[in-house]
Amino acid sequence: MPRHPDTVITPNRLLVRARQRLTSPQRPGQCMSRAELADAINAALDRLYPAQSLTAHYVDHRWVGKLERGEHRWPSRERRTALRHVIGATTDTELGLYSPRRTPDAIRSGRVQDQPPTRRLLHVCVSDELLDGDPEAWLHELDDLTNQPMRTWPQLRCQVQEYLEVLDHLQGRHARPHLARVDARWSEFMSWIADNTASPEGWTWLDRSHRRATEADDTSLAAYTLMRQSQRALDNGDVRAAIALSRRSLAPGSVPARTRTLCLTRIAEALAASGDDEARTAIMAARRGLLGADANAADEDDFARHCDPRYVAAVDARCRHLLGDPASATSIFQELLSDLADIAPIDAGLWHAHLAECYLHHNPEHAAAHGMSALRLSDETASYRVIRATQPLAIALRRHTALPAAQAFIDRHRTAVTSQ
Repeated sequence: MPRHPDTVITPNRLLVRARQRLTSPQRPGQCMSRAELADAINAALDRLYPAQSLTAHYVDHRWVGKLERGEHRWPSRERRTALRHVIGATTDTELGLYSPRRTPDAIRSGRVQDQPPTRRLLHVCVSDELLDGDPEAWLHELDDLTNQPMRTWPQLRCQVQEYLEVLDHLQGRHARPHLARVDARWSEFMSWIADNTASPEGWTWLDRSHRRATEADDTSLAAYTLMRQSQRALDNGDVRAAIALSRRSLAPGSVPARTRTLCLTRIAEALAASGDDEARTAIMAARRGLLGADANAADEDDFARHCDPRYVAAVDARCRHLLGDPASATSIFQELLSDLADIAPIDAGLWHAHLAECYLHHNPEHAAAHGMSALRLSDETASYRVIRATQPLAIALRRHTALPAAQAFIDRHRTAVTSQ
């Protein structure tokens, strides 16, 4: 009697080839081993699910071997996500993974690999210049999108993702390696949209941006994406990772002055969050670095143009508060917020949230008022980052619910979180 198709074990050649395309981090010139792939998957799990207990999801070389031999075809959602993240795949079927109970025989047998990938209908209008892979045209298109009002970014998310699918297609089989830097810029913008719209995909896009910047040998953009990863780690409360990532961002010596200053502010905040007074030294270095920044710097420093004296002052204030000096932090934040000209609304919202924390213990009404200002700016910008920054304040003010201002803020914060 012939065996049922679901009981036939066939090697997962798609996954084997995907692993063999990855370079070993320990053995130059060789492909990644099963054990190294397992380590990379575990590291990706930690990054992708920072608030989740992952003990049951960690893997080893034996698990990778079972997948490659076809003994297991449908791991947990978390493991599949981490595996796609490490290998750079966008779908499970690209890696020969499927649910045997609901997958057509063509995919089970592996014959799907010989067919062109099915792409969903795109709704964006892609010009001939973009389809020809003109880097300048791609960067011009990105500039047009980034200049849209921030409140429209949630609506732009699907559009940007479709552009990235086109970039994926153009770079298929390494046909256009010159687009790696373009992809890095687009992926970084997509990660920013994800972070501000409460999407869980922010880390994946940012990691892709860093990998593409590294492929393009763009040290400035690679340093910037590491700085952004440090920023995300801080937002998620992972201070240790934030310190490590910000130190990596400072490793290259050829980074433009403004980008390097931005990296210095990030390590300052990470050190302050750990209670390390060396944060003050980093802030001093950031101020000196800003003096050497060229206002007319080349495009490679363009994504750090928001790092100006007021931005550095705000990070200084945040560090002072984290290191136990709320009085001087309050003074700095008040001065910065007295004139919001040329200040990005998201930054202003974060400054209000941080100033609110400075007031928390001696003037909860002022804390609630600045918390409200932060939430109003989050509405204006559709930024979930600002809402998340007010979370510690919302928790701390629950002891002051007898104050109408505190109760009003708590109610507004709850609505902001649940409506996202």
